[in-house]
Amino acid sequence: MAKLQGKIAIITGSASGLGKQHALRFAQEGASLAICDVREDKLMETRQLCEDMGVEVSAQRCDVGDVDDLKSFVAATVDRFGTIDALVNNAHKITEIRPFLEQTIDDLDIELRTSLYASWHMMKLCFPYMKDKPGAGASIINVASKAGIEGTPHYAAYAASKESIRGLSRVVAREWGQHNIRVNTVCPGGWTDNVTGNLESLKKTPGALDWVTDAFKANPFGTIGDPFNDVSPIFVFLASDDSHWITGQNLHADGGAWISA
Repeated sequence: MAKLQGKIAIITGSASGLGKQHALRFAQEGASLAICDVREDKLMETRQLCEDMGVEVSAQRCDVGDVDDLKSFVAATVDRFGTIDALVNNAHKITEIRPFLEQTIDDLDIELRTSLYASWHMMKLCFPYMKDKPGAGASIINVASKAGIEGTPHYAAYAASKESIRGLSRVVAREWGQHNIRVNTVCPGGWTDNVTGNLESLKKTPGALDWVTDAFKANPFGTIGDPFNDVSPIFVFLASDDSHWITGQNLHADGGAWISA
């Protein structure tokens, strides 16, 4: 049987990049999906691809930095499916990559609103429909980054927002375990169309594109990960009943780019 058969999963930021690959992989594993993104045309392409796999999909334009949009999205999900089993807080607007002294408070505000605040709001909005489920319960998967752990140069706003998500997730994991909800974070590593779509920004910083390319290969395997085959299966595992005894943890789905005790 498919690993997510019968589950209702929300995945934000599903028009492209990792979010799209997660949606496709979750659909392959039998999950019914509620997906959103600000790019409605691309989002509908993802919906069609998932529906072609035979699963039910609700797709809605949503700016995760706008709490009213998030409320509308969750309400539509519940109207359609009645419950929520898994939440993947994937969406995040990344600002221009540049040295800390050149970054502004507006950069930080954008990153926090679309990552930390969005995850904060989505967890609270989804809680009534995830709590106290029998068996393996419900799963929340938030997205962190090695950039926050290692302090990657030129990623100050991004790193700050991603590390705050890890702290929030650990707190919520402890508080919501009593409601049979597990909360984990993943630091993914894999080349996506989001990276190629950010080429102009990368080119503005001397050496940044070469650095990013090398960074994606900086693992024991010496290869760049494929999101659908290498990264998304980790998210499937965390959304599945197989991960019922894991909460408050951070997993690096990056081919060993980060190895630490």
